[in-house]
Amino acid sequence: MIVGLNNRILLANRAMEIMTGHDENKLVGVKAGDLKFNFIEAEESGLSPWERALAENHAVSNVMMELPSVDGEFRSFRINCSPLVGNDNENENRGVMVTFDDVTMLEQNKIELRVAKDDAEAATKAKSDFLANMSHEIRNPMNAIVGFTDILRRGMEDSEATRREYLNTIHASGNHLVGLINDILDLSKIESGKMELEICECNPYQLMGEVVNVLRMKADHQDLFLEQQIEGSIPVTIHSDPTRLRQILMNLVGNAIKFTESGGVRIVAETIDLNGRSQVRFSVVDTGIGMTEEQCGKIFEEFVQADSSVTRRFGGTGLALAISKRLTEAFGGEIAVTSVPGEGSTFVFTVDTGDLVGVEFVDNDQAALTLQANQCEQQTGLTIRFKPARVLVTDDTAANRQLVGLVLRNAGLIVSEAENGLQAVEKATAEEFDLLLMDMQMPIMDGFTATRMLREQGLTQPILALTANVMQSDRERCEAAGCTGFLTKPIDIDKLLAMLAEILPLDDSPIAPKELALPVSTTGDVPAGSIDDIMKLVDQALAPTVAPSTKERNPISTGAPIRSSLPTEIPEFQAIVIQFVDGLPALLREIRAAWEAREFLELRELAHKLKGTGGTVGFADLTTPSETLQQLANDSVEEGIEAALQQLEDLAARVEISELSGC
Repeated sequence: MIVGLNNRILLANRAMEIMTGHDENKLVGVKAGDLKFNFIEAEESGLSPWERALAENHAVSNVMMELPSVDGEFRSFRINCSPLVGNDNENENRGVMVTFDDVTMLEQNKIELRVAKDDAEAATKAKSDFLANMSHEIRNPMNAIVGFTDILRRGMEDSEATRREYLNTIHASGNHLVGLINDILDLSKIESGKMELEICECNPYQLMGEVVNVLRMKADHQDLFLEQQIEGSIPVTIHSDPTRLRQILMNLVGNAIKFTESGGVRIVAETIDLNGRSQVRFSVVDTGIGMTEEQCGKIFEEFVQADSSVTRRFGGTGLALAISKRLTEAFGGEIAVTSVPGEGSTFVFTVDTGDLVGVEFVDNDQAALTLQANQCEQQTGLTIRFKPARVLVTDDTAANRQLVGLVLRNAGLIVSEAENGLQAVEKATAEEFDLLLMDMQMPIMDGFTATRMLREQGLTQPILALTANVMQSDRERCEAAGCTGFLTKPIDIDKLLAMLAEILPLDDSPIAPKELALPVSTTGDVPAGSIDDIMKLVDQALAPTVAPSTKERNPISTGAPIRSSLPTEIPEFQAIVIQFVDGLPALLREIRAAWEAREFLELRELAHKLKGTGGTVGFADLTTPSETLQQLANDSVEEGIEAALQQLEDLAARVEISELSGC
């Protein structure tokens, strides 16, 4: 358009008519300012570009403005203005020519790129926050596991009761780590920053005890006391998320120990009523360095500690308390701190208990006795026994079938086995089984296909998935195939039996002491027998396959020996471990051959097999590098495979088999 000295339009073209929705002829004489152009970015002078060109008598370029179109949507324009001068006098300004370039799509793309950049930065920050938190969370239980394992390995403790206490601590720490690893593998939580609570029945006093067990070594190292107690009484069980509740306690107690140089830390639990809601209030009381009121006001912010000198002196990410605050709020509770510099701090948080109808309350002494009795009961062997029922265990790894079969036969069940999904389909359609345990990733026919085929053929018996994959998508895929339940490897014996107890009838008759199952057979069902019969069969089974000495098997072994965490003093478990260890060199040769041939699919399958089997037979050291190798092979990423494979070969060189004496 051309705008005259009086700011009125002298000429407009057809494109201007389309843009404004006004007839080009009717635009003539209209004030240009009436077209309702708006600046996209603030203009210091407040003048439109054509007004500036008229006032300053020079060109004005690349001014961004927007105009509502006839359909109500705003369109963006880049505007350029050039003064018009007469022929007789070059300095005489007659008006200004204004051109409009429609850059709506470009501006929209810029906005989308900006949003995508912000989202990417937020995702990166969420990942950084999450990984920093994981580092904080992993170090505490790893300290207990490494420390107490080293003490037991060196034979530094003669007391059976103390050794049992160390084992309880290692077990509790290991369970805590499994929960953290499950979180790490849940990628959606990292990307979105969202965290869902898994509410179930849990024992608050027991959770306090697990935290005390995990952090006791750290407290002892600093010569601090670490205690738990109940004020009044609390429910035996509440409905909460035990993993997140344990995480809050770990964060607060670990933080208290870190900032306490003398005295100690105490965890106190009590029941309160808040606005008609029953809650358990936990207090973590320390005798540490304390904080000022100003420091208390910002301590729950991310990456914030009391001051820079605290960070230099004590280290840490400053995330633990911020995460504890968010988790507490997710529980429907609150968290707060009171502190006196030089005297100590008290962190208090509350969680809803859920419905307490019919729930027993216990005081401190009752809770301690009950917990001690439960721990003793757990150490006496299997406490669940089933009425005779037939179970089909399907897994392509013999050691996995042996271990599961051994546990189930000890629990009174009759076990048959299949090496792949095709065999499972054939057996399950030809024979009657009360329950099927199905590995999901197998050669010939996988567990997903086998389960679908059996369901299509009308099989209604429960099928429990056994898999080393623990992502939520894996669980959903198992359910879609027709699985009744989902169990992860390494196999947790207590969880396995607890899930079976929900399906199969229990035998209430007393369990005979030291009752053992026969060695696992791969040919069919095996009845129970006497201990003498068992030992004879074990001797026969082991005679031709007794493993050579560790030095003969691994001549290049370096570093600390790696032994199975299974109770190898029991011959059946010893046989399972021997079979795995004897087959480990051959399996690693297969893995290396697949890598050298760049057969990524085969490499992935072999790594998956080693990951599941190694953990199941008690060699947890092999799990992480196997999982890394599996993921790299799955993505066909060569970088890192050689390092992961070399790590597996180095670990395998340190594998040893304990003698039957358990030494």
